[in-house]
Amino acid sequence: MKELEIKVECFNLKYTLECGQCFRWKKDLYEKDTYIGVISDRVLKVRQVCDTLYVKSSSYDNLEQVVKKYFDLEKDYYSIEKRISNIDKNVNKAVKNTSGIRHLNQDFFETLISYIISANNNIPRISKSVNEISKRYGKKVIFEGNEYYLFPTPQELKEVTKDEYRACGVGFRDSYIFSTVKEVLDGKIEFSKINDMSTEQLRKLLLTFKGVGPKVADCILLFACNRQEVFPIDVWVERVMSVLYFKEAKGAMSKKEILKYADEKFGQDAGIIQQHLFYNMREGMM
Repeated sequence: MKELEIKVECFNLKYTLECGQCFRWKKDLYEKDTYIGVISDRVLKVRQVCDTLYVKSSSYDNLEQVVKKYFDLEKDYYSIEKRISNIDKNVNKAVKNTSGIRHLNQDFFETLISYIISANNNIPRISKSVNEISKRYGKKVIFEGNEYYLFPTPQELKEVTKDEYRACGVGFRDSYIFSTVKEVLDGKIEFSKINDMSTEQLRKLLLTFKGVGPKVADCILLFACNRQEVFPIDVWVERVMSVLYFKEAKGAMSKKEILKYADEKFGQDAGIIQQHLFYNMREGMM
C-alpha cells in the first residue's frame, strides 16, 4: 500500500492526538509511533519522523487535502507559538514542553455527540461508547484486513432508541443523545451555516441542546469549529489556572473569573494556550 508523505513544521503528532481533544485514535500495536484513527469518511494510519508525516488510508481521494485540513497543517503555528510564548513564563514553559500541539478540525456532528458523552466521564469510556455507536450504526470500512466503522450520520441514527444508546455504554446520556439527534434531524442547526455564525451565536445555540453545558459547548467550538479564542474549563484547567495564576487568591476562583482572566490575558490564542496548559498539567510537566 502506498504511503503519502507530507512535510510539516511546528507539529507534533503524539501531543496533538494525546492531548484529549479526540476519541477515535489509538496507537498501533505493531508499528512504533504510529496512530490509527477514524475520521469523517475514512481510516487514517499516520506516523511522524522528524518533519515528515507518513500517511496510509482506506481512501486516497483528496488524501493530502483531507490530512492537511484535519490536522490544521496550513495554519502558521510557528508564529502562534512564538507570539504566545511572550505572554508570561507559565505559557512559555508550557509551549516549550509541548511544542507542536495543533487543533484538529473534527466533524461537527460527531464532536457534538462525543462531547455530550464526555460529560462526567473519562477518555477510555468515552472512546468505548463512541466506537460502539459507530460499530452498531455506522458504515463499515476494511483497512489492512481489519474492520473499522465510520461515525454514523444523523440519518443513520434516526430510528435508534434511548435504550439502544444506553446499550452502547453512554449511561444517563442516552436521553441527551436521543434528543439531540432528533433536533438535528428536525433542522435545529444547519451544518452548512455554522461558519457564518459568530462564536457567541453558535455557543448560545449549542447550549440549547440537552446535555450541552458551557464546557461541552466550548470544546465543540474549539475542536470542531476552529474558534481558537475559546477557553474550555474542566478540572485540569481549573487546577492549572489555580496553581499558576490564582495561587494567592482567597478561596477557589469561579469559572466566570477564570474565563474573564483568560479572555483578557490570552485573547485570540486562548484555545491553543488552554491545550498546552491542560496537557502539561495532566502529564505532570508544570
